Amino acid sequence: MKSLRFSIPLLLFALLLSPFLKAQKIECFILEAPEKPFYDVQKIGVLKFNCSTNHRKEVVLTDYVVANLLDQNRGIVSSGSKLYGMVKSKEGRTYVKGVKTDFYEVIERDQLEKIMKEQKLSLSGALDESSAAEVGRVLGLDVIIIGNSSYAHNDEWSNSELTGRCLKRTVTAKGTMKIISVETARVVGTESSSASFKDSGCGDAVSGVKSVDALADVALNQLAKNFVDYFSPGFTHIKYTMEKVKLKEFKTKGKEAMDFLKMGDIDRAFPIVYAMFEADSYNPKTAYNLGVLYEMVGAYEDAFEYYSMAYELDYSCKKFQAATERAEKGIALAQYLEDIGRPIQPYSFTGGDMAGALAERVMVKGSSSDRVEIYELPNKSSTVVAKVPGGLDFKVIKEHAKFYEIQLRGSKIGFLNKSDAK
Repeated sequence: MKSLRFSIPLLLFALLLSPFLKAQKIECFILEAPEKPFYDVQKIGVLKFNCSTNHRKEVVLTDYVVANLLDQNRGIVSSGSKLYGMVKSKEGRTYVKGVKTDFYEVIERDQLEKIMKEQKLSLSGALDESSAAEVGRVLGLDVIIIGNSSYAHNDEWSNSELTGRCLKRTVTAKGTMKIISVETARVVGTESSSASFKDSGCGDAVSGVKSVDALADVALNQLAKNFVDYFSPGFTHIKYTMEKVKLKEFKTKGKEAMDFLKMGDIDRAFPIVYAMFEADSYNPKTAYNLGVLYEMVGAYEDAFEYYSMAYELDYSCKKFQAATERAEKGIALAQYLEDIGRPIQPYSFTGGDMAGALAERVMVKGSSSDRVEIYELPNKSSTVVAKVPGGLDFKVIKEHAKFYEIQLRGSKIGFLNKSDAK
């Protein structure tokens, strides 16, 4: 994907210094490459995970792993009442288009168990690598997954004069997953993980504290997600801290861009962020901020270009380094998606005029029911070319002693008396 290129007037360089854009955090979900990619894998089988605590949970964890592999939007979640994403009314906001995360053909557990019975093998997850590979070969799999798990709980009781007897219950699940190559019968990937979940209550609410069994299911579900995240691409929640930029004209424009981003309007934010980079292209912070917007939409080559630029200009910044490495992995991920015929849909920013993105704007005094006169020339005795409602804002082309030269609709230009401007 080629980067967009726009020119910004050189006079912006003269406006360096003081008030700066206040750093703010922006949240969304991005598509992330896994810790250990298996981009040559197509067919996967998942055998029962042995559970030393409760054998009935073997099927639970196994089915959770399969469900995660088949989830088309894996990783895009909400947590309790807190909604992740930049727009509070929407759960799981992402700007990456066209990607579903069910990348593999997953063989049903019933088919695996049928073959194992025919091979007279144990249905337990405690299976050696060669036996697991043999099952995989019969079904034409690329890899087969085996593993083990366990969980434990801890109940903490306390007393309070206000709330009475209280219970805090914690369940922690632990496990190890092995990925076995069917071709070589060797372990090609392994991941150990843990997950803890708590519930609590006091007085009458103690009876409503979730059971150990229920909390164990939640913990095992998280364990399954951790296992799948290890080798499969998926969405991840990320919080970006946009960098402060010390350019005078960005005092208002930078805030404008952040407000657009917080509203989820990435298209209107982009021209401002791009213009900030063009105005000060040797500033690692402007390059990083631009890289963020490209990464948000899955344009990894562009993100890598600007993240790399930021890191080259400031090798001491660990954040720039991590972003560069993340984008580099993203390029490989994008190529994988191309190869399997499920590419990331290119994102077209539609924010409008780049050159005018940083232009000063002025708001007309009054309300929508008012009509303010706009003149042909910078004096009140000239012809009135328009009467505009109050509350509208206009791009300032040039500032005169007592007038603003403003851009009206279309190609028309007029002059607004400063006494009529906010």
